Amino acid sequence: AGTTYIFGRGGALITYTWPPNDRPSTRADRLALGFSTRQRDAILLRVESAAGLGDFLQLHIEQGAVGVLFNVGTEDIALAERGAAVSDGRFHVVRFTRSGGNATLQVDGGPLHERYPPGSGDSERLALARQRIPYRLGRVVDEWLLDKGRQLTIFNSQARVRVGGRDRGRPFQGQLSGLYYNGLKLLALAAEGHPRVRLEGDLRLVGEPPPPPAPPGATPAPPDMATTLMATTTTMATTTTRRGRSPTLRD
Repeated sequence: AGTTYIFGRGGALITYTWPPNDRPSTRADRLALGFSTRQRDAILLRVESAAGLGDFLQLHIEQGAVGVLFNVGTEDIALAERGAAVSDGRFHVVRFTRSGGNATLQVDGGPLHERYPPGSGDSERLALARQRIPYRLGRVVDEWLLDKGRQLTIFNSQARVRVGGRDRGRPFQGQLSGLYYNGLKLLALAAEGHPRVRLEGDLRLVGEPPPPPAPPGATPAPPDMATTLMATTTTMATTTTRRGRSPTLRD
């Protein structure tokens, strides 16, 4: 299952932040994690772009089911697995992939839920518009439209990943394991004390010894202190197979 953290009743947050000069923009994203909880509503993870761009990717539990919401420049796109209840305290594994506006979601090796945006209507409108464009401007307009289309399939300038939902008022309570996002093993980085990772709130690393009792008269540590960090390695596999229609995704 990989590195595991327990998110307590008080709410917790693990934040990974990219440096301003090293923020990735991706055409494809890959996410996998395991969890157990009895909550029917919580945010597990949210990836956000730099301020002002509005691109995001969110994995959540809603009415006891896993769902994903993302936006890469056009509109909010939702995908959910309504057939698998996950608020039963058992361990569940979620895999999500995105390639442009296409996306897949799978829970516990169940059916692969796919989302493909409609394109015929846009193509017809584009063909009509081209008929009204002067010939001498046609190539310039085509290049602009092509570039615009590329932009609307890219998750631009990813700035941070937040795990736990505490910052958005929907805190997760339970265990999270083996979190993988585009090559980043985020919980393992947290356990190693990586400088880009910040831990807040009611959070405990599984396998960590309990803190020693405070000496008489000492002031106990506040509950939002970061946990003691341990080096751990996560080994969660995250390959999701598309039915012959998905290109190979890259980090």
